[in-house]
Amino acid sequence: MYLDQNHWITLARARRAPEKIRNEEEREAADQLWQLATTGLVRLPLSFAHLAETAHAGNGQRRRDLAETMLEAYDGWHMMHPLAITRHEFQAAFGGPALTPEDVFTTAADSPFSTYIPDPRERASASARRSLAELTWRAAWSCTLLEDTLSEEEAEAAARSVDRWTEALTNLAKLAADSRIGEDRGLAALQLIEGFQEDIALGAMRAGLSPTEMHDQLTEDPTALIARMPSGGRGLEIVHARLRNATDKWTRNDMNDLYFLAPAAAYAHYVVAEKKTGNYLMSSTGRTTPGASVHLNLRSLLKQLREDMQAGVESAQSM
Repeated sequence: MYLDQNHWITLARARRAPEKIRNEEEREAADQLWQLATTGLVRLPLSFAHLAETAHAGNGQRRRDLAETMLEAYDGWHMMHPLAITRHEFQAAFGGPALTPEDVFTTAADSPFSTYIPDPRERASASARRSLAELTWRAAWSCTLLEDTLSEEEAEAAARSVDRWTEALTNLAKLAADSRIGEDRGLAALQLIEGFQEDIALGAMRAGLSPTEMHDQLTEDPTALIARMPSGGRGLEIVHARLRNATDKWTRNDMNDLYFLAPAAAYAHYVVAEKKTGNYLMSSTGRTTPGASVHLNLRSLLKQLREDMQAGVESAQSM
């Protein structure tokens, strides 16, 4: 189960300040999810987005409550970095092996970083080296969540980078406003390709394609190529839908929402998203590969989970 940051905040409040959760059903759902996670019945992986957003939260008590809640519940599971996921999805599109949920959600030590390369042999290994790497990584993750905060210069540099991204999409939306539906979908696909050129090249190289072969496949039908990808296809649907909405404004938070929630919805069993991106993900069902059950709050998640568990029991009893 992948939780957007705002739902981790709800979990933290349920543990440390339950009076701040006004909706009683949401508070009860948070308590139930906590029990399921801390007893090992569900997994709540963290991603680089959680790390970055927590580091922006300063060093106050709210930050510590959130970080300690994450560390108590996540049990060492991480989501593979979206750039690495994109790289491997293009590799699969070019003829390489496809990613699995077990690749994307893992305890591998460096999985949250963009340089990570999933290795099935590592997953099956019980070596002392792997155990030491995981132990060291968990300690580093703990220190970062609890203590690391961006300097003023780092925060400004990050903000400038994200502002360039939002500006590019805002300009693209102006172009798309006067285009036909088929054309603006193509614009959305080209925008995604433009942002992942290096990762696409690496994916093609690992799939054994020459630069000419890669170019031919990309230019033949780039929209269809991306649409077939579990994470890329969801990103395409979100960008396309937002380009069609002339009043929609891209903000800094949209970058994490797009690039982390799309792969989570592609490979997790359940996702609890922020409202806007969650609605876009739910409305894209039927145009993307099968994926997670997407929810906008914890009470909806727990309701679906109970129904799924009951269906599983009934199925087992009928066998």
